Amino acid sequence: METGKKPIVFLAKNLNANIRVKLKNDLEYRGRLVKCDNYMNLILDNATEYASDEPVVQYGSIFIRGNNIIMISFQ
Repeated sequence: METGKKPIVFLAKNLNANIRVKLKNDLEYRGRLVKCDNYMNLILDNATEYASDEPVVQYGSIFIRGNNIIMISFQ
């Protein structure tokens, strides 16, 4: 990532990419990034919830509030 770029700009340029999102409650979600906003709220499609690196529940679409996110990585 280039110096001086905001993370939201990087996310917006990588819509439709597969991502992993780790939350404050130690849950992790993996899915395709569909939308993001200025608050880092995310919408994922084909999302799967993971706990202790084991799949728990599979969802169609989910909304994740940006203030709960501690890490986002691209797969």
